[in-house]
Amino acid sequence: MRHLMPVGLPRRVELVRRIAFLYLTLFKKFRVLNVGHIPSSGPLIIVANHSAAYDPVCLQVACKNRLIRFMEAREYYDKMPMNLLYRMFRVIPVNRTGNDTASLRTALRELSNNGCVGIFPEGRINHDGRPREARKGVALLALLSNAVVVPAYIHSAVPFSGIIRDFLRFNEVTVRFGPPIRFDDLTGRQHKEARDAALKRIMDAIVALQGQFESRIAA
Repeated sequence: MRHLMPVGLPRRVELVRRIAFLYLTLFKKFRVLNVGHIPSSGPLIIVANHSAAYDPVCLQVACKNRLIRFMEAREYYDKMPMNLLYRMFRVIPVNRTGNDTASLRTALRELSNNGCVGIFPEGRINHDGRPREARKGVALLALLSNAVVVPAYIHSAVPFSGIIRDFLRFNEVTVRFGPPIRFDDLTGRQHKEARDAALKRIMDAIVALQGQFESRIAA
């Protein structure tokens, strides 16, 4: 699994990611499928289901030399000591009450500089694994930035059981990436119909990855 090791990152970030890699290897029997779908450069949005507290760690390790700037709810971002780690990884805090234009602008600036932004469209941990209504902010960000969107499905062998217990429990976790999604036909159109169409493509891609993974297990 040496291909998962980050290269070309700030030393502190690379060190933390190497520690995370060891943690996932020991505690989660971690594996990644179709990592080649992740472009090595250019504006990129990573989207995934969210079923466990360690999901951001899995994606951050899986994405090789790309630093993912996750969008995190402000109420969690401000908590110490995790805030120190969030700042190191340049997490973007999001106010979930009302319209948060500041976080959107920050994400757009990152993408305009060929950066990578990570979003869990459902907004919070999904306890039962069933697809839920997604927030439309990810669709708006994709349309405004014209960034490539790469979907991922994170499969955990056990259901969510609490943040601390999730991290300390031994289980198996697999991340499966899907083909990049583009929105060239919708670029420049941010009206409701365009956002709905973009969001449907994103969520359909995640659900399709889930179906592919579950069919492989059944077989």
